[in-house]
Amino acid sequence: MKRLLPKIVLYGILMLVFFEVLVRVFHLYDDRPIRYTDEKGILKWIPGQTGYSVHGNRRQNFAEYHINNSGFNSFREFEPSADKLELAIIGDSFIEGFHQDYTNSLGKKIENQLQGVEVYEYGHSSNDFADAMHLIESYKQDFGKIDKIVIYLDYEGDLDRAEYKYVERKLTLPFLNYSKLYVYAKMIGLFDPVKNMAKNLITLKFLKKDTKKEDHLERPDTFPIRAGNFESVIEKYGFDRKKMIFLLNSDQTDERFVSYLKSQNYDYMDYANVFKESREPTTLIYDQHWNNNGRELLAKLISERLALEGFAVKK
Repeated sequence: MKRLLPKIVLYGILMLVFFEVLVRVFHLYDDRPIRYTDEKGILKWIPGQTGYSVHGNRRQNFAEYHINNSGFNSFREFEPSADKLELAIIGDSFIEGFHQDYTNSLGKKIENQLQGVEVYEYGHSSNDFADAMHLIESYKQDFGKIDKIVIYLDYEGDLDRAEYKYVERKLTLPFLNYSKLYVYAKMIGLFDPVKNMAKNLITLKFLKKDTKKEDHLERPDTFPIRAGNFESVIEKYGFDRKKMIFLLNSDQTDERFVSYLKSQNYDYMDYANVFKESREPTTLIYDQHWNNNGRELLAKLISERLALEGFAVKK
């Protein structure tokens, strides 16, 4: 037994080293950049970082990113000027674009279709509508020079707050990220059963509710809350109807909220039918983020809409 135990420990260490090398050689880990919060409370990525974002347990999606001087994943620098035509796209991870090479992003696809337009992609994962409006207000001098602003609006995830408040995002201990095997194991959910077990134990200990009764309760109507949150954010920051336009999927949005936008003369682009009519998939296999085809369709939709407002389309 005394001889067996050291061998088990030794072989265990050798196996960890082997898998660490294997994960690094085949780049199976998600090489996510480091983020920070600027002086205005805006969550950004540290400028100058480059690398590869990996999604899926078998490197199903492998995309290169580049963080510009403004702290966002983009193929260009953001330099708004009254002498140029500029379009800003604001949103969460769908706009951030870590699922697509930065050289082939949604913004780049739009530039390929419009003449003389610079597209600025202000995307950061987990940002919501309050974050978007706070961003515009915080950098109003820059956004004042931009000709058109498209705000991606996810009804289910972007209208849960009535006002902007800085939320400290949970960060992984830096030293753990030195192990790419750990990053990969976390990415594919290897630790989830343990975390779920701990969570269930805590729930059983502290949560004393009659779950049988809860099963028969109807799902609460969230429309009044979300519509109220939307109005509250607009009231605080205002909304330039001539410059700002929403991008949404009506199939994933409460029809009452769509009707509300119409009644209040908020401009929006609906890509639901564009996606439904596509013969090819518009999202990735393992989650609902747009794939290359989806981004192509969105670029065409946005470009055609801007063409109606005087933007020149490339021939």
